[in-house]
Amino acid sequence: MTSITKLPCEVMTSVMRELGNIRFLLPCLLTCRYFYACFKADLNLAADILEQQLTPALVPYAIAVLEASQLNPRTGPLVLELLKTFIKEPSKLRSQLRTLPVPLLVKMGKLHDPIQSLATQFADHAWAHIINDQGSQTDRNICLSPTENYRFCRAFYKFELFCNLFRSTMPTGFVSVSDEERRWFFAQYAPWENEQLASVHDFLELKFSEASYDVLAHDIEFGTLGIDYLTAGGDNGWRQVWLSQGIDFIYRMMNETSYDAKRALLKSSYGTSSAYLYDALTSIPEVDLNDDTPLADYTDEDLETMFPTSDDEDTDKGPVKAFRVAYSNLPRSMWAMLTKNSGLRERAYVFWSLNRLERYDLLELFKNAPKDSELLRAVNGWGDMFKSFEERSKIKQRGGSGYWSKDDESRIVWPARQAGGCLR
Repeated sequence: MTSITKLPCEVMTSVMRELGNIRFLLPCLLTCRYFYACFKADLNLAADILEQQLTPALVPYAIAVLEASQLNPRTGPLVLELLKTFIKEPSKLRSQLRTLPVPLLVKMGKLHDPIQSLATQFADHAWAHIINDQGSQTDRNICLSPTENYRFCRAFYKFELFCNLFRSTMPTGFVSVSDEERRWFFAQYAPWENEQLASVHDFLELKFSEASYDVLAHDIEFGTLGIDYLTAGGDNGWRQVWLSQGIDFIYRMMNETSYDAKRALLKSSYGTSSAYLYDALTSIPEVDLNDDTPLADYTDEDLETMFPTSDDEDTDKGPVKAFRVAYSNLPRSMWAMLTKNSGLRERAYVFWSLNRLERYDLLELFKNAPKDSELLRAVNGWGDMFKSFEERSKIKQRGGSGYWSKDDESRIVWPARQAGGCLR
């Protein structure tokens, strides 16, 4: 029988290009010396595998995120320079792919995996709500088109990019970035594209709130600090700080099963600050506030003039048609992440292709979608939360730590006592 190592090097590299994910490359190279020799003979192999994993359209986003994570010092001019290259000349970033060392390619691949996973989860979550709205009229299983998948992933990459650029790490890594750079970032995109980012924010906040609830609602230390685990949006400063740590942090929180590990992960962000994404998304754009022209009065041609296509990979009209439904009667100064549209964002209304919108009559469905979302409906129990703060603070004052439950102190850890009852 002919050994695989007898195959020509070009054949081996062709086989390795089909790995599909760059994380499989190292185990492959460790299999035998011949595989490693073939890899060394083809300088583009690792980049080709990563490009296949990401798809070419997402390469500029992945490189922009990578560069943002390495930007030092992170000042306003440098942030703006990177953003202008990313948005205006993405081909410059794309051309860097084959110049990057393998460890950085692997780093990009490791980030893409949770982004793809979260994008799929969000699509499934949104579609489940649509099925619940329409019942048997809608297919139970969803298969995203390539453009829809790209649109979902792109929004998660934008989330990560924003966090990397605008999150400070005070006091050791003060970021000299102003609101001007944040406003410039959002001004480059059409409002329905910013609504995609707002939808991702809402989804990640929901998943983070679910993942962190057990710790925040029961841990003595977090209760003593009075950390709010119910409020949604920008009024919950602690949650905004945690969301600002980015995709990997949130994904780890969602998938961590250990209570102690979740607690340690939450505590690891002490001393960092928020990227203020929620505030940026809800800020009134720099437009004439006296202009009360509703969106319904703008033609498609008007919108194309106001918001030229920023992405040649996404020219489908589905998002703008859906956006028209949500903001039809509102002026331009209000085209930004309205609370009453949270139910629509939960249904990923600005992500679906026009073909899907028409096939399932989703535009009509969106006209009557619930105004609130799971995230906003999860704010019951204010009295119990503040009562728990009081109870946990009292326990902390007595030296207790650990896990508190109402009327149950069996999991609280108390200081050891010496003979005679004196604390050590």
